[in-house]
Amino acid sequence: HRVSGSHGSSTMCAPTTAKTKPHVPVVGRLGGGGKGAVGKEVYLHDLGAVRGEYFFKPPRFVTRFLERHLNDVRDMEIAWLLFNILVTMYPSLIALFTVLPPSHMLGATYLVVFNALYLQRFILAMHYSTHKRLFKRGFLANLANKSILVLMAPIFGIPSNTYALHHIVMHHVDNNEWNKDLSATEGYQRDNFLHWVVYWVRFMAGSWVELPYYAYSKKRWGLFAQCAGGMAASLGALVWLWGINPVATGWTVVAPFLVASTAMMFGNWSQHAFVCPKHPRCNYRLAYTVLNHPDNQKSFNDGFHTLHHVNSQIHWTDFPTKFVEKLGDHAEKDALVFNGIGFFDVGVALFFHRHGFLADRYVNVGQKPRTREEVIELLKERLRPLPPRPPRASPTTSTRVAS
Repeated sequence: HRVSGSHGSSTMCAPTTAKTKPHVPVVGRLGGGGKGAVGKEVYLHDLGAVRGEYFFKPPRFVTRFLERHLNDVRDMEIAWLLFNILVTMYPSLIALFTVLPPSHMLGATYLVVFNALYLQRFILAMHYSTHKRLFKRGFLANLANKSILVLMAPIFGIPSNTYALHHIVMHHVDNNEWNKDLSATEGYQRDNFLHWVVYWVRFMAGSWVELPYYAYSKKRWGLFAQCAGGMAASLGALVWLWGINPVATGWTVVAPFLVASTAMMFGNWSQHAFVCPKHPRCNYRLAYTVLNHPDNQKSFNDGFHTLHHVNSQIHWTDFPTKFVEKLGDHAEKDALVFNGIGFFDVGVALFFHRHGFLADRYVNVGQKPRTREEVIELLKERLRPLPPRPPRASPTTSTRVAS
């Protein structure tokens, strides 16, 4: 296993910069920093943490091949994870349709085991390899890059060739804006479970129309053709496989779609639960950061979601170091930072209205001092629905699909 980022070495005293003890920087303190709300120092253990995105390395000759062909050798963990999936999940999938008898027990086992092992890891591997191409340029390399979206995504329930349009072109460009970004959260009360149900159903059903229409309305004909073709191919494969083995198809095509849609929409809802009503397009105020949680080592440092929206071209291995460098910006822009919890924990806590639980894990990295009650009020303010705003032109952005 490799470690993430590089070790900090300088010692600084200001709250908006990092001081260090050996190998681990201090980035802030638990609590709002106001009266009665100054807690323990928070060390950034994500910096230098052992990676956990893959389960086993391929044979050495495969790794040597990957070293020659990866666009950035730091993405070896992504490549190793994809190899894990290819040699374990695909043979099991094929076996369900060929040598094994139709069985709900076998189908359910396949769904539970491989989603538990790979779903979160694959979604984030796909995510970062779409932002920054995994393999070097060339015909075969382009096919390999494209196969992640076209052939691998569907076995996890994500319609073929749709992810780049939704995430890169829509989500990062329209940046969580209501009535523009299909997965925008700002129009909902984000600690209301029923609002999330509406959000989830709207995405699961509406995306089949709204995504291709989005590309059509933007005159992005290539993306429109890719999205519509991918959706048609996914539906065609469903019908074809159902005719071969409906039991296996239910567990390997239909159920994964429901699971992936739920997981991705709960994840995005949680990541964009807190939106500042005065600055809803500020990337430091429409996302937040979660530190020192095991999910960061399984999800390519996905907890640094604020920085990913600030600059989607930051490599995932650089997030901990960049976070230390950007502490001042997080403080100045009143960004939210939590310690020891993941996005799933935040989403569940919100549904149970456990705002105090979150306030106790809030990290002051130099934001203005607040009492515990003031932190809770800040969180509640950023959970309220935002009223619709007049239409505006989509911003220019450096965000792009890896090509």
